[in-house]
Amino acid sequence: MKSGKFGVMAALLVGIAALTGCQTQPVYRGQTTYGYQGCQSCGVVQQVQQIYIQQQGTNNAALGTVIGAVAGGLLGSTMGHGRGNTATTVVGVVAGGAVGNAIGSQNSQPGGTVPAWQIVIRLDNGQYATVTQVPNPGVRPGDYVVISNNLVYPR
Repeated sequence: MKSGKFGVMAALLVGIAALTGCQTQPVYRGQTTYGYQGCQSCGVVQQVQQIYIQQQGTNNAALGTVIGAVAGGLLGSTMGHGRGNTATTVVGVVAGGAVGNAIGSQNSQPGGTVPAWQIVIRLDNGQYATVTQVPNPGVRPGDYVVISNNLVYPR
């Protein structure tokens, strides 16, 4: 009978040991030596510096010409019959291209230097990140921030 009790006790201990291995451990998401672990792109601003960057201009004249020519050609093709249709289509393409070019040129932006801000951040994981952005982030050293879509925001 002693061996029966021993077998039951051994089975009970093996069962308890097996079940304790299934217990999930709580996840600690508090402060560590590097800061809060819940945000991978958060940190403290170390430095903010205004700089100037070269920004490329835009030239919308070519795009305006193409769109205008297509629109003018479509409009011209709805008028006239036979050879008159061909003539109005050609006139529509030329006139539409000229109008589109003028509108595209008016909507072009010149290139040049623009003010930007370079922000150095010590992330919660201890690494450093440097973000350069055109909109003023409105932050200063010591502020807690988040980086989202390559822009810095106060948190």
